[in-house]
Amino acid sequence: MACLRLWSRRPVTWLAVADTGLAGALELKRAGRLDEAVIALEAVLARPGGAGPAETVALLHLADVQVRRRRLSEAAEALERAEAAAGVSAFSARVRGDLRYREECFPEAAGAYREATALGEQGTWSLVQLGRCCLRTGDVDGARGAASRAVERDEHASGAWLILGEAARRQGDLNEALEHFERAHRCAPGDEFAYARLIEARLARLEPEERVREVEVLLRSQGTGTGNRHLLGVLAKVQADAGDPARAAEVWRERRERHEGDFFARKMEAYALRKAGQLDRAAPLFRGCVMEAPHDVILFQTYIRTQYERGALDELRHSLEELLPVAGSRRGAVYGELRKLGPA
Repeated sequence: MACLRLWSRRPVTWLAVADTGLAGALELKRAGRLDEAVIALEAVLARPGGAGPAETVALLHLADVQVRRRRLSEAAEALERAEAAAGVSAFSARVRGDLRYREECFPEAAGAYREATALGEQGTWSLVQLGRCCLRTGDVDGARGAASRAVERDEHASGAWLILGEAARRQGDLNEALEHFERAHRCAPGDEFAYARLIEARLARLEPEERVREVEVLLRSQGTGTGNRHLLGVLAKVQADAGDPARAAEVWRERRERHEGDFFARKMEAYALRKAGQLDRAAPLFRGCVMEAPHDVILFQTYIRTQYERGALDELRHSLEELLPVAGSRRGAVYGELRKLGPA
């Protein structure tokens, strides 16, 4: 029996794997080769012999991989099958939390992360995610509590320090926020997001007209490589705050082109283009994002409004018809919009 160490951005789990097929699938997952991991996990599930422990483990990890691939309907199906076969575990609760977080159902995600912690999950992932959910729902005290518990478990948990910094910032204590962001950066000096959050907090001490120049200087100092995409995001935000959404859109576009597959950059570029009045450029970006994240209600509604404002109703109808098979729990909303459009 081989002992395989599983990890990827999450708390470490140890699993004794005698099944070489399952072990190979999990190694692909660990290496970040998610498309190949899905094929390997599905091969384990397709073997004759019925559902056993290996198949249950395969279902749970298939759900986890599908969440990361943004295949949320497939993830939900695999997770439901796994929990029906073996009940709820700390790992399955955590995966459910990740699924609900991706769906932006933050209260439900918070409940799942609390359950994962109560069931004995080790590490800090669920506590940090719980803190993020609390921030999303405006529960700053809850975010502080979850992050503080994470720091008690691991004082080097940079994600927890980031949450503490954001909580302090929202409560108007910039000095405390900076201390926490600096601590996060020290814990993970290679973490580009932590560095960008630190810079964003420091910008608050500058006059608005100085902020764009400061970020541009920092970006130039990084050379001509791919750069820090999160710092590019900060530049786009300060451009928008300065009243230049068109320039903000161009910065988001630059980030999108430098970092292939950057969903957030595509979405934010679309919003910036819409704010700049460039609806024809925004529409295809919104469409692509909606097809990838049909659960995002605000994104979906913004795309609908954009197409109505453009008068592109045939294009909208075609997009909604293509969205139906992947809409999951949002199928009813898609049908509703199709009914409003009437017959073709």
